[in-house]
Amino acid sequence: MEPSPSATGMALSADGTRIAWSRQGDGPPLVIVDPLTADRNSSSTRALAQLLSGNHTVYTYDRRGLGESDVGEEYTAESDVDDLLAVVQVAGGRADLYGFASGAFLALRAAEESAVITRVVALEPTLALEEGEDEMLVLQTELEGLGGVQVPVLVLAGSASGNETQDLARRAADALEEGEFQLLEGNTASVPETALADAIESFLS
Repeated sequence: MEPSPSATGMALSADGTRIAWSRQGDGPPLVIVDPLTADRNSSSTRALAQLLSGNHTVYTYDRRGLGESDVGEEYTAESDVDDLLAVVQVAGGRADLYGFASGAFLALRAAEESAVITRVVALEPTLALEEGEDEMLVLQTELEGLGGVQVPVLVLAGSASGNETQDLARRAADALEEGEFQLLEGNTASVPETALADAIESFLS
């Protein structure tokens, strides 16, 4: 089979906001969901996408207001999910997801809200809180919401990332109907992209 040609383009979110995406590789579609502070051209995203592109058609995208994506009229948790689902539509209508930090929780929200997500790998899911929000209350609400996720999920954490981060990852995996937890050697700043890619590939194969 010929590899899918690399491409870039714009997906239209539910409110008409244009979301920039890139594609490379060949195989089942996999969308990488970055944290709020990163875009698809960050070095770590590009390196991971390259490693995964041998067995997957990898889609990366700029979250609303970052990189080449438009800001839109407002940024909400719902618009965040809509933007991701718009990229999944470009990918053929169904896709696996990999997300890191706040991108991991976004991937899980999308899986909870839509049947077009097939599997999720979530590395150290963390919450992006609004000013004045109660962290524990929001966290409890989010964890309770994960019970609606009906697809297999691998939750990852670094062995040196700290007890609080590891505990949140374990709690997220425990809240999932088909969740499993795995520790990677090191922390998110030092885990080699090859080790992360191997863990993702092993789960999705």
